[in-house]
This record gives sequence, structure tokens and C-alpha cells, in this order.
Amino acid sequence: MESGSGSASGSAPGSASGSGSASGSGSRPLKRKASCQHTYSDAVWKLTKGTVDKKLERAEPYRMFMSPISCDSATHTEESTLSFSELLDKSLGELSESLHLNFMVELGWLLAQYVITGQRGKRITLLYGRCDQDIDQLHSSKKVLDVRHKKIINKDAFGYQHSKVSMIAYTDGSLRVVVMSANLCEDDWTKFNQGIWVSPRFPLIAENDKSDGNSKTDFKIDILRYLKSFKEPLLVQWIKKVEKVDFSQANVFFIPSVPGSHKENLWGHVYLKSILKKHACLPFNLPSEWPIIAQCSSLGSLGATENQWLRSEFVESLSASTYCGDIDTDNDPIPFNLIYPSVDNVMNSWNGVNEGGVLPYNQKVHKKQLWLKKYMCLWKCCSQTRTRAMPHIKTYCRISSCCTKMSWFMLSSANLSKAAWGRKLQSNGNNYIMAQEAGVLFLPQFLIGSDTFSISDPCTSESPHFNLPFELPLVEYSAADKPWTLIF
Repeated sequence: MESGSGSASGSAPGSASGSGSASGSGSRPLKRKASCQHTYSDAVWKLTKGTVDKKLERAEPYRMFMSPISCDSATHTEESTLSFSELLDKSLGELSESLHLNFMVELGWLLAQYVITGQRGKRITLLYGRCDQDIDQLHSSKKVLDVRHKKIINKDAFGYQHSKVSMIAYTDGSLRVVVMSANLCEDDWTKFNQGIWVSPRFPLIAENDKSDGNSKTDFKIDILRYLKSFKEPLLVQWIKKVEKVDFSQANVFFIPSVPGSHKENLWGHVYLKSILKKHACLPFNLPSEWPIIAQCSSLGSLGATENQWLRSEFVESLSASTYCGDIDTDNDPIPFNLIYPSVDNVMNSWNGVNEGGVLPYNQKVHKKQLWLKKYMCLWKCCSQTRTRAMPHIKTYCRISSCCTKMSWFMLSSANLSKAAWGRKLQSNGNNYIMAQEAGVLFLPQFLIGSDTFSISDPCTSESPHFNLPFELPLVEYSAADKPWTLIF
């Protein structure tokens, strides 16, 4: 057991003193909006209509965005903001059809995005965990004609189709992939902080090109493996589309989780570990001084002690790097910090207690793992005026203790839970995962040709600045702070 002080407690890098569901699926009630589809609007897309392609170009090489916050008009004009309607902008290509794999769907809102962007009638394929309407009934009444759909039901009670991946196909055979933290619901895209990664437009493999269209990051191989794991007939045509496309421009890694007992290291945190072991650089050769930061919107049941899973499996995997020195991690453990909104964070948000529904951390679960509080830090995003909007985004990264450099960064649908990332089975050592999840891993060698990203002042940065979705230095919970929890 580790002591509750110093690096063993996971002290926040450069921190100041703070004030002020078992699966971690982020489940919450779906709401239905009775108004006509035409009443939906998009304040951001109205400003960028016809020029979203230029916006994506300006976002190179990271192409990562955050969702707009309706209560804060300042976010509407930020270059780092992207709305869902913008993904359908005609400047990005002539849309043929689209695929959405997501957890929660508000069908009226989703279809409205196609209406207001002039894409009405384009075929949509939906694989989801929950939908607010009976799509079969709508088909029967001929109210919806161009939506193919399948509700994904996992065998585990705490397992969901929780990944959030969209693929947009264009008439020339090219594809664009979007990996995000947002459900396909209005509130997710207007009230809460979400992360969105948008790929380049991947073209068809040229006829004279003998390559398989893969990238140095194996993006194509991994996304094909992920799609095939569903074993769904609706995805057959999409798998064929992906097989024909050249993904060599992909500069991020695709990190999926799928339900099952996995012997191979190709899913969840063990797959992330294998990639970090090959490519994550710690240039100063001081791994124990580079903290790992997790930031999420829900927490699962992690065990009675920190060593039952969090440190013994999860942090151990995220600690992997190319460094091969002799490190005594028992006496000098890797610092770990967890950004999760406190009660005060929620009460001071734009909508107060109503925003707490997006943070479904079970109060009963928390009482069984009070040790977790020593790792917790407040949610803050002052530089982007987003502190008052609660985060539904999930991110993981490793930074230098001086808060100026970053070894790697990951945007994911996966909250901090065994169900999402996997846990080692005592019987056979396999990694057992309950949920479908998907994320993208950013490693500097593949994006900027460097060992680290710069996260210091962008005005003094020598390389393209990586804009984190939270504030540094972190602010640890004070003795009076409590994490936001819900009674189930």
C-alpha cells in the first residue's frame, strides 16, 4: 500500500490546494423534443457554412475539437469548436451516406442535422445502445425511410455499445472518420464539453497502388478489426468500403474495446500499453516524474484498494514507454491524477444541479472506494471559458512535471472503469472487457516528428501547440471537496 503523501498519492503536477454507475457508461434518461425538425438551429455552423473544410485544414496536425456551449457564445467562434452540423457541411465533400455507432440517439435531433445542412434523405446506418424512438414503427408509418438500424445488446449487465464513432462516405468513394465522446443527442452537443477528432478525407486506393492502404499507425487494420467484431450484417458494406480506401494519411492510433475474454493484446488498456511501449518517449529518462492524468465523466467500481485494479493494471499499462531504465515503481510509483467534477463544480455550472445528470458516478460505489479521492482534481477549463460546462469528454495523457511537455494524449469514449478498459482474469490471465469503446491516441512522432508535444504557452512553443481540454496546473480536491455522485 502507498502512503497518502508525496508522489505516492499522485500529487497533481504543479498543483495548488483545492477548495470549494458501476460500468461508468454515462447512462442517463433520453429526452424527446416534440418540436418540428426545422426549429433546430446551429449557431456555429451558421458562421462557417461552406467553409468547414478550411476550418479542418487550420486544425492540422491534431484535428481535435470541442463542442459548442449554447450558454457561452464565446465558444461559438473559437477555432477549436466544432458542431455536429459542421460535420455534414457540403464543403467537406458530396455526401453519399453515413454510419453512426453510438450509445444514445435522439432520432429527431439527429435527422434535423441532415435537414438543416441540406442533406435530407441521405442514407443513415445506426448501431446504438439506446434510442428515444421506435425506428421500426417509424418505418411502418413511412415517417422515416432512409435509416438502417440495429440496437446492440451486450450479454453483460454493465456492458454497453458505448463507443462513439461516425463514418461519412462521399460519392467519390472516399471516407472520413470521426471519433468523439458525444452521444447523438442535442444536450451533448450544446450543454456539455465534448471532444471530437475528425480525420482527413481518405481517398480510394489508386488502381496502380499495390499497397493495402494502411498507415504507420495501423489505423486501417484496427478500425477494420473493430467493425468486424460486431458481426453485424449492416456493417458488411461499410467494411467493404473501408477495405477499398487509402488510410495512409492517418496519423493517430485507433484504440478499441470490445466485449469478451481476450488472450491477444489487441483491445482496451493492454493494447494501449503495447503501443506506448513501442512509441511513448520520456526524453528526460525520469518516468516517475511524468504524471499520468485521467479525466472522465463517470467512474466504475475499481476495488476496495487502489492496487486491486487501478494501479496494478490500469496505471501500470499507461506507464509503459520506450524507457528501459531500472525503475522501482513500488517505492517510487508513477504519479496519477484524476480530473472529475466536484459537487461545487456542478453547483456552479451553467445549469446547476441539472448538469449533474451527465456525471453518473454511483454514490454507493464511491463509498466503497473512498481511497480514490486522494487522486482527484477539480474540473477547470478557464482558458477556453468552459469551466461552467460539465465535461462529458474523456481524456488520458502523460505530461512532464513542469507542465510544458506531453508524451502522449488520448481522446476516448471510455470512462475509468474495468468494463470499459478490461481487467485481468485470474483463471487464465485474459483481458476481460464488457463494453464497446473507441478512442484515438496521439503520439508526437507520428504528428509532428518530435518526442513530445508542447503544452506550454503557445506564443513560446517551438512546435504546434497541443490545446488540452482542461487547465494546468491541476487543483487537487481539498478536504472539504466531494466528487459529484448520484443515488441509483
